[in-house]
Order: sequence, then structure tokens, then C-alpha cells
Amino acid sequence: MNPAKNPERISAEMFSPAQHIESHLARLATIGVQPDGSISRIAWTDAESSAIAMVRSEGEAFGLEGRYDRIGNLILALPGGHERRMLVGSHLDSVPRGGNYDGAAGVIAGLEAMRPLVAEAESFRAGIDLVVWRGEEHTYNAVYKGSAAAFGCSETHVLHNVYDGTTLRDAIASQGFDPACIDGREPSLAQDYIDSVLGYLELHIEQGVRLERENLDLGIVTSIAGDRRFLIVLEGRFDHSGATPMGNSFRSDSNLALAHILTRLDGLAEERRRQGQEFTQTVGIINSDPEIDRQFPAVRGNSVTKVSGLAYFTLDIMAADDAFMDSYAAEVLRVTWRTAHEFHVKAIVQQTDKASGLPELDPRLRTRLGAAAARLGYSHRELPSGAGHDAVVVALSERASGRIPVGMLFVPCRAGISHAPEEYVGAEQIAKGADVLRETLREVAISGEVT
Repeated sequence: MNPAKNPERISAEMFSPAQHIESHLARLATIGVQPDGSISRIAWTDAESSAIAMVRSEGEAFGLEGRYDRIGNLILALPGGHERRMLVGSHLDSVPRGGNYDGAAGVIAGLEAMRPLVAEAESFRAGIDLVVWRGEEHTYNAVYKGSAAAFGCSETHVLHNVYDGTTLRDAIASQGFDPACIDGREPSLAQDYIDSVLGYLELHIEQGVRLERENLDLGIVTSIAGDRRFLIVLEGRFDHSGATPMGNSFRSDSNLALAHILTRLDGLAEERRRQGQEFTQTVGIINSDPEIDRQFPAVRGNSVTKVSGLAYFTLDIMAADDAFMDSYAAEVLRVTWRTAHEFHVKAIVQQTDKASGLPELDPRLRTRLGAAAARLGYSHRELPSGAGHDAVVVALSERASGRIPVGMLFVPCRAGISHAPEEYVGAEQIAKGADVLRETLREVAISGEVT
């Protein structure tokens, strides 16, 4: 097609990268928007599918070639049919009532990094593919659902997990895809495609305050946290709040036991942090989740005039060191059981999720990203990621020549806020990250090697 005869294309090419990014994010902000302004693009819902379809349409409009894998991950490839390829990507799903930038900033940055490379694609020794992973966020009691399926490392039981009354199996099928590959623990990507991958890059908002406070443009990620997540249920005995004397010899008070457990776990965490361990510990839900309530309906019997007979909470432990997470989780459970026994309640522990950490990202890609940032005049520093990302799954996946090298960029987000409607990062800041992605992807594509 002759650009001179296509006014829409001429208009699009006059936009700056930041203007393209701002336009894309404004469109995404209308998909899954809630009355309070938050975003809910839950995995394998119409909202997530619509967001992915929007990105596919935008990429195909400037020359990328789009397709879906078996469970709905999107691949947008530079033209040319290259035998080897670099991947760049992130996700478009959100937490319930979250923001518009977690995941989406990385997808849009990757999209715009590839726009100027279409014209050069035929001269490259390796191709470049943008991948939009399905279901990265913790819904259906699992993270990294799309990327794990892509590389054949999903646990089959995840298909039975329920979110908002729907199993993951039914959710995937509702969007026109087939979860059979997860049943068989087969990769949803073809094995020869996985074997062709040279490396993977991902851009993400920092979800913290270091870059903003230090007035830096970019962060080069050194490690990524994994997680150990638990549901802890405390079964006591319902009694009259006035007629039953206070004290453990008279009461089996689940809520009181819960309060003491949380205080002691906080003390344990502070002790380990003083010893130099880098990790986070978070109680996310207390007695207030519809899905958990269905599993333990007795919690609805709690009232103002009763000693609590049942309580529950969730615990999220995150660190890059798997061995530490496992040993620390064992300490957590010992404190929980000991305290429950002290208050004459029964503690039931369910591990709801376990995701590996990544202690070190590929040093060659870290060097390339840092060099590109320096050439472009963007201030940057290295820093760890306290959150988890699809990059971990890619890095731990096997191809014929070994594990896939992974690199990751952070851009600062306002006040470090994430997983909330106030989440925000400016288009100009994302564009700087897209510039670094573009230069790094171009270098690898020209040489055909990560080194």
C-alpha cells in the first residue's frame, strides 16, 4: 500500500511514540472500567479478550502478524518468517478493581518498540515477537496462568479453581480456547517455537517508590520475587459474648487467636528482616472473601453478640530465594499452630499458591539494557523486583539449548501505587522504556544472538 494514498497511515506516522502510548492506554482504560474508575480485566473474561484484541488490531495495522496460541496468548510477530526470535511482552489482565498500567504499560511499550522495526525486519537475522500473556494476576488461586500454559508447566488442578463462580476450565472455553493442553501438561506454544526463542524482555511499572524518589528514568531488574501463599482457617467455638467469661479456659475465640497470630507473625518477619533477609509478608484477606465463605460458611455465624467460632486469613510471602521462602513458611506455620493451640482453636492450613523466584536475571541482557539506556541519555540503576512477573516462568522454562535468557526494565510509577485505581505512569516515561527495548531488540535481531 502506498502511504501517500493512505491519510490514516500518514496521520499515525506523525504521532510521537509517547502520543501512540497515551492513545493506546486511553483506549485500554475504557475496557473493564468500573463505576469507581478502577479496572477489572480478569483472566479469560470478555474484558481481557477485548483488550488483547485491541492490541492485536493496533499491531496488525502497522505490519505485525498476529495469532493466538491454544489457550489465547497473543503473538504479534515482525514479518519475515525468521527461524529464531526475541520475545518482548507482558500481560493485560488486572487484579479486581486495580489500575490501568500494571502489565499494560509493558505490552504497549513492546508494541511501540516494534513499530519502527517493521521496516528493518527483512535485514534481521532474528525476528521479534510481542507476546501478550493471559492471566498473570492472582485469580483462580494461581499466577502466571497463560505463560505457565505456554511452556507446559501448569498444574492440571488449576483448571478446577474457581473465581466468581466460574472454573478456570470454563473461563478458558468461554473465550473460544481449549484447555486440553493444560490437562495434558503440554505447552500451548509449539515446541519448535519454544526452541527458537533467543531471549525475552519485559517492561513493567516498578510498583514501588525507589525510582521516583531517586528521580531516575529506568530500573534494570536484577532479581524477581516468587511467592508462597496460604489460607489459614481457625475453628473455635461459638458462645454467648456476655454469658461466657473471658479467658482461654472458658473461650475458644477464633478472632482473638487470629489477632495474636498476626501480631506474632509480624514480629517474626521483623526479626528475619533485621537479620538481613529481603522479603515481604502480607495479610490480604480477613473473614471477607465470597469464595472462601462458600468453602467455610460457618464464618457467617460470627456476630456482635457471639464469641467467634470461625476465622480465616490469607498470607502472602514473597522473596527471590526459594529456599528461604520454604524455611520461613515452616516457621510461620509453627507459630500459627502453637498460637492456635494456646487459644484452644484448630488451625487448618491450605497452601493456595507456590511460585518460584528468580535470584538473578541474565547478566548479558542486563548489560545490553544498561548500555542502551546510557546511549540514550536515560538515568537508571539496578534494583530487585519485590513483585512477581511472567518473566520468571520464561526464565525457568526449558528449550532445546537450555533455559531462556531474560531481562527486565522498570519505569517509575506515581507514589509507587499499584493494584489500585490511583496507579499511574506518564506516557513519556513509558516511551523512554520503549526506546531502550527497541535498541536492545534491534541489536539482538541484527546479530542473531543474545551475547
